[in-house]
Amino acid sequence: MKRIVLSAFLLCSLIALMLPGAASAQSIPNWAVGVSYSVGSLVMYQGVEYKALQANVSEVGWDPIDAPALWQQVGSGSSCTTIPSTPTGLTASGTTSSGTNLSWSAVTFPTGCSVSYKVLQGATSIATPTATSDAVTGLSPSTAYSFTVEATDAAGTSAASSAVSVTTLASSGTGGTCGTAWSATAVYTSGMTASLAGENYVANYWTQNQSPATNSGGAGSGQPWTATGACSTCSTVPSVPTGLAASGTTSSSTNLSWTADTTPTGCTVSYKVLQGGSSIATPTAPSDAVSGLSPSTTYSFTVEATDAAGTSAASSALSVKTSPSSCTTKPSAPTGLTASGATSSTANLSWTAVSAPSGCTISYSISGGPSTLTSTTASDVESGLAPSTTYTFTVVATDYAGTSPGTSVNVTTTAPSTLIVGGWFEEWSIYYAGYNIANMQTNGVASKLTHLFYAFSGLTAPTSATAACVIADSYADYQKLGVPQVTGPYSGAGGVYGNFGAIQQLKAAYPNLKTIISIGGANAAAVSAFTTAASTAAGRTALASSCINIFIQGNIASGITAPGLFDGINIDWEFPTPTDTTNFTALLTEFRRQLTALTATTGKTYQLTFDAPAGPSDANNPGGFDTIDIPGTFAQSDFVTIDGYNYAGDWELATNDASPIYDDAADPLNGTGNTIDATVNYYLAKGVPAYKYTMGFPAYGAGWTGD
Repeated sequence: MKRIVLSAFLLCSLIALMLPGAASAQSIPNWAVGVSYSVGSLVMYQGVEYKALQANVSEVGWDPIDAPALWQQVGSGSSCTTIPSTPTGLTASGTTSSGTNLSWSAVTFPTGCSVSYKVLQGATSIATPTATSDAVTGLSPSTAYSFTVEATDAAGTSAASSAVSVTTLASSGTGGTCGTAWSATAVYTSGMTASLAGENYVANYWTQNQSPATNSGGAGSGQPWTATGACSTCSTVPSVPTGLAASGTTSSSTNLSWTADTTPTGCTVSYKVLQGGSSIATPTAPSDAVSGLSPSTTYSFTVEATDAAGTSAASSALSVKTSPSSCTTKPSAPTGLTASGATSSTANLSWTAVSAPSGCTISYSISGGPSTLTSTTASDVESGLAPSTTYTFTVVATDYAGTSPGTSVNVTTTAPSTLIVGGWFEEWSIYYAGYNIANMQTNGVASKLTHLFYAFSGLTAPTSATAACVIADSYADYQKLGVPQVTGPYSGAGGVYGNFGAIQQLKAAYPNLKTIISIGGANAAAVSAFTTAASTAAGRTALASSCINIFIQGNIASGITAPGLFDGINIDWEFPTPTDTTNFTALLTEFRRQLTALTATTGKTYQLTFDAPAGPSDANNPGGFDTIDIPGTFAQSDFVTIDGYNYAGDWELATNDASPIYDDAADPLNGTGNTIDATVNYYLAKGVPAYKYTMGFPAYGAGWTGD
């Protein structure tokens, strides 16, 4: 479990709230969702006139108040100076397998103000209605959700309402046939069925003119209807596609086309293109441009048709042979290879670009480091190097015709920095402990740290290929106003408030402090998402790309940016089991690859760490230091934090040291190896460089109450 080594929190300097101004002209339209705005467009929002700074198609959360990067106030302020009260009476009704209807009591409008509402699912804004209700759709069956509502006017936003918990109904599965359409004039008695808006329902008792969409609930709810699952009027599987043909075939691509299927009644047809039995595209039109093929190679393609009722058999196979490559000459050897900017773990390589022979495309391969890297440009950043070590890097140029001779250069890394003093700041400490980022300055902690770990980023992986980092608490992370400020040169930018704004202030005041976003944490949802994401190459790529985009490149949310907010990533997967060993190493490798690629663009080095277990696996803990590839994972990391926090804890029957350095005869766990000393020796015996080993220990305790 993650610890409170530090509790610290947030805020860039408080940005003055913009007060609403009177409409400058009756002709200025109100801001609305789904409208395309060009630079300079004028809109009214909550009684204030705004001008578009960037072209955008508006979405929920991109309104002029929430997206200052998109809009600039140009009108004068209004008389609205009071934030609305917190909404009350939030309830849910008509819950189905995929949606629910929320309603709440209207707040009293402050004088001179116009109030709208923000509906939050978890911590994410999903709608901004002006009425006191919202129909939520797109939910998953048999899933628990938490909803809250905030009220907003030109003076600001209220606190969130009390949460309402909603569990969607079980689904009979999408694609089931819809029953007879519900009719407002028909009489239904217990057990009769009807369908409405893609959902099947069963009547619980006599009912007439009571729409299932707004009058349904589970057994015992008292509602006249119960949803039994999503449905479709599509009941016929499409026919097998015919007429598959190829045209415009080159050495690396071909264009496929086929005869469009006759769409069955009530259905929508799409297609699946298969290359050698593997799906490569899912077009809705009867054609597809296939790329990435190899010259002089024969491929087999088939097409299937799909609708809600199922998928057809595959079409007759089409054999396509790509044309020979026009590249027939090997490239010459790279020249001018030099190294610069060597640190204890990185070095910058550059060389003179090789002129590509006619018809050829050049890439480069760099060997001599922890792994062989590739580049399409004449430079690269080597990372993951050991301190005070001499490396010989060799660069070769490659095209389709072959590989050039190599060119080499020697690089000696600098001595390591011998001290890492890091602390964990939990985003929720601002709630339960009242501890903010600014406290780290006032109590002197910030000046003692080399690294600040921010816990946590969430992650999600409905499927491996859709794995992504997510903001765990948007209010705490970047929305909360009025938090204590860090004194220093930073004044805030990008619409970032909350903890993230305070971190920006802290980094400006302490420029040598490294900030690390920790992803995951000790919870079952994070472990499950890591397992799914890491299980495929596509998942590993997707997760790394998403996390780097949000936290390293700083694309926090729509219209909200904080470049440079974090200097690195900590993977807190607690902990990989034996079936995850290879995938975990591959996940770290992918994160390192993408961070290195970003370095080549920005010139900045980014750190990668992970949390490692302090003991072996056992029946209760299937993940231990024996279930990770220690050499492989440490090779990808700048340093590793060992979770030495809970050798003993409140699950024990006797008091003890949570993190003892050495064994003791009086220790109830004497001889079990549950000491910092035993953990350190285990990792060092596995060849871990001492400078990469960072021991974690707790600054908290545990106790008992009762008998």
